Amino acid sequence: MDERYASGASGGGAGSGGQGLPPRPSAAREPVSVEADVEAWAERVEQAFHAIEAERMRAMALVNPALQVEAVGFRRMRGGVLGVLITPWSMILLRIPDAGTLRVGATAARDLPRGAVDFVGAYEDRIGAYESCSLFSPMFDFPDQATARAVADEVLAQLWATTDEIPAARPQARAGGGPLAALRRNADHDLDRRGFLRGAFLRDDPDSR
Repeated sequence: MDERYASGASGGGAGSGGQGLPPRPSAAREPVSVEADVEAWAERVEQAFHAIEAERMRAMALVNPALQVEAVGFRRMRGGVLGVLITPWSMILLRIPDAGTLRVGATAARDLPRGAVDFVGAYEDRIGAYESCSLFSPMFDFPDQATARAVADEVLAQLWATTDEIPAARPQARAGGGPLAALRRNADHDLDRRGFLRGAFLRDDPDSR
């Protein structure tokens, strides 16, 4: 196996390859429209991680049985397709670049409306090269799929907004436990590209862990 394609647990998969990245499925290169392209990628990502769950993760202790694989909010943005992937063991921001793929394990900053975010290169046979940024792992703070989806939607809303568009947090109005409450309480904090997407917004919130 080529070491460049040995994906870590944070990405959720492992791959194999020869000299250079293998081609992506031809269907991905011939989208009927932008919307169809995004929908096709979201479906492919879900299928890939359903297979990962069945083949590699089902017996793992870090799996939350209340959750399932779901691609949330995928859209085309700045040279790639990007959205949040929920799995029973992690939640990641996942980006599929049109070009300029990262080597597995390499890190690069990608500009989003809220600011630059660090992504790590990964590879999975069923997807090809992609980039991931860990949001949560493991997922035991999430009691059900609806809560995980609400957090994914909130993360995307905050990342797509510019700093001026983020409303001031109101701790009293947004009191309560859980990752969604913590995320909203800290919405107007300065979020550096590493800290936000590694759970830094939860560290001052013991009740949200």
